[in-house]
Amino acid sequence: MFFTIYTRISLFLQHTTDMELHKSVTLWIFCLCLIGESTFEKPSSATGESQNGENGISEFCRIDDPLCKDDNAVLTFEAIRSIHKQMDDDANGNVDVVETDGFLREDLNYHDPKAKHNSFHGDDQFISVEDLWNSWKGSEVYNWTVDEVVKWLITYVELPQYVDTFRKLGFNGSVMPRLAVKNATLTVSILKILDRSHVQKLQLKALDTVLFGPPLSM
Repeated sequence: MFFTIYTRISLFLQHTTDMELHKSVTLWIFCLCLIGESTFEKPSSATGESQNGENGISEFCRIDDPLCKDDNAVLTFEAIRSIHKQMDDDANGNVDVVETDGFLREDLNYHDPKAKHNSFHGDDQFISVEDLWNSWKGSEVYNWTVDEVVKWLITYVELPQYVDTFRKLGFNGSVMPRLAVKNATLTVSILKILDRSHVQKLQLKALDTVLFGPPLSM
């Protein structure tokens, strides 16, 4: 559209003798074209983000329709999906035993992760997002009360200074995956954890608990 306008005006100005006017109008239209192009680029990015969000909700509704209208459950599912993506190195939609082994060694710093990845996979060599979600919902931790989460925070994570905040927010076991992924809004803005080492410690302990169940020390 902008180039059509530019062409028409340029043709008109060719018949005028005022060359300075011609140059000024040409420059103005050129700038207008650039502004227009940048304006048209922005909605496509926003649309992409919106579609990703909609795809996530659609996938959740397919997997767990009773919970797909629950905002907290949707956030937890997004966390589970993020964990799965973190483990799925080849991005083929499934986490295999080799990927699990590498994840345990590199991300969770297990030197001998054989027992861990055996308990994670069981008889299923390929773990999908749906498998991971169903495994999480069937875990003991999913049903933890606020008191049990607080006990975990004190004895396993060793960050008792945040107990009051966890109690105030009513954090029970079902929100554990949200603690296991990087989320500055949750850790900094909501939980008020400003020490990065504490954030990292909480995330790693939560990730281990989501994937492998309650620690033996509890």
